Amino acid sequence: MSQDKFTVPQNKPSSKKPTDRAPTQSPTVALASNGTISSRTPGGINTVHINAAREMFASTARARQPPSSVATNPNYIPNASNIIKRQPFDFNAIEPPVETTGTQLPSTSSTFTKPEIQVPAKNHDKSQCTNPQCAHCGRVIIPSPVASFPLVETPSISINDWEIYTTKKPILNAEEIDMEESRLGIPVPEMIFGHNKIEIKNQLKNFNISFNTPDALSLVDTTGENLIQVSYSKEWFSTRETGTNDIKGIVKPFDWTYTTNYKGSFTNDSIKLIENSEFQIPLDKLKKPDPILFFDDMVLYEDELGDNGISILSCKIRVMPERLLLLTRFFLRVDNVIFRIRDTRIYIDFNENLIIREYKEQEASYQDIIRKVSPLAGDPRSFLRDQNWIASKLPVVKVVVDSAKL
Repeated sequence: MSQDKFTVPQNKPSSKKPTDRAPTQSPTVALASNGTISSRTPGGINTVHINAAREMFASTARARQPPSSVATNPNYIPNASNIIKRQPFDFNAIEPPVETTGTQLPSTSSTFTKPEIQVPAKNHDKSQCTNPQCAHCGRVIIPSPVASFPLVETPSISINDWEIYTTKKPILNAEEIDMEESRLGIPVPEMIFGHNKIEIKNQLKNFNISFNTPDALSLVDTTGENLIQVSYSKEWFSTRETGTNDIKGIVKPFDWTYTTNYKGSFTNDSIKLIENSEFQIPLDKLKKPDPILFFDDMVLYEDELGDNGISILSCKIRVMPERLLLLTRFFLRVDNVIFRIRDTRIYIDFNENLIIREYKEQEASYQDIIRKVSPLAGDPRSFLRDQNWIASKLPVVKVVVDSAKL
């Protein structure tokens, strides 16, 4: 809307002799559409603009506050007394820390028995674990702030009788690759992290499960019975046959996508899990805002399938005071052919000593997934690289749940 302007009356001319200075210009006063009067001196800043900037800052600050802080007062402006304060995590506290404002918010996390937490794990040599805890939240810092070469990470944590270990090292060297190919009888993936692993133990209950690269590759089909036949698979085989690091006679029909249904490795005397569809991983507990004490993720192996897709096996784990969740995912994309996911999830409740393992297979043709990308979404290739988006679109082919209570 147009503004009604009027000029402030100027003083009468002075009888004094004029000077060489430029005459002072009169400020203009404007009546804004909302009734606010603002003044502006030529070359200055309109006070309406200043007020708008303040309101924008206040709006941004309100958006960062918990809902209970702003729901009843739309004009709420934060100050030093009601800015969110984070409490340092106390391992001796019964309740996990919560974020508070001027008034204490009710806790949404369940009450749990005070855990006994140690970093590194109780049976781990301290000289092998260089990952400290954050002094603010108690979380294990991964990667370690202490630089080393070659990069070797062996962080660990124990909660009550449960111990969690992870190991991350560089890819295998040429000698190690030759040994692994001789063992498997097939060429290994382009990038193989043969020393990476995650291990979960409870020595008191005689339970030990690990996720490692050699055992995962041992489940790859070496007979070629389930071989995906596409035009460029022959080209892929030819590159491996002529490779300088190839072992004579090793190239033969096999699952060149390195698909594996790996569910973890148990020690010989470890308690095994029994199939039981009655148990389900309790997502409601995992959604609680419990502090994450330990998080790590790693790649076990990866191959780009001759620039015609990707095959990757990865593993990640997060540990909270009451429970942990581990996900091992095999993800396959063969361009113009197929999408495939094999997920293994391990859930452990530390208080109940309950272990639940869920194995899920998902699969669909490449074209079926392409059709699910919105034509308004832009470049569809960005979606095809998003494993979580692909997993949300792939139909479930098979689910197996097994469990054990120690």
